[in-house]
Amino acid sequence: MGIVFVHYKGRQSVSILVRDLTTIEKFSGRRYINLESYKRNGEPKVTPVQSIEHEGTIYVRTDPTTWKVKRIQRNPKVRLALADRNGKALSDWFDGEASILKGEENDRILNLFKKEYGAIGYSMVGFVGRLRGEKHMTAIISIKLHALPAIS
Repeated sequence: MGIVFVHYKGRQSVSILVRDLTTIEKFSGRRYINLESYKRNGEPKVTPVQSIEHEGTIYVRTDPTTWKVKRIQRNPKVRLALADRNGKALSDWFDGEASILKGEENDRILNLFKKEYGAIGYSMVGFVGRLRGEKHMTAIISIKLHALPAIS
């Protein structure tokens, strides 16, 4: 828990008790994040992506032939930070482990993206992906954060 002091001009300060958000709550809903994965030589590569959080797991929709998919298949260690749509980090970095979903689980999360974004939004993300050379936005990256400390 944290305390926030609010000052009203000409009045006393009022303290309000505020619950700190857990790490996963900071990533909840539909967010832009920076996804850091690692090249063969260990060099980090940061990619700004859109994500959704569902039941404590963060998901990213992408083309199965992208370099981020290939990097994660070689090394599942990743780091995440909240970001704006241009990739400017807005939070601390958090360690996690990623995997590429397959089969029914992949299809279930693709349907979750359709529900979250709506038909037009889901199609728009696919269209933007095609403009960037990602032909099929059908792969889902699943990310579990390692530690979920309460941070302010």
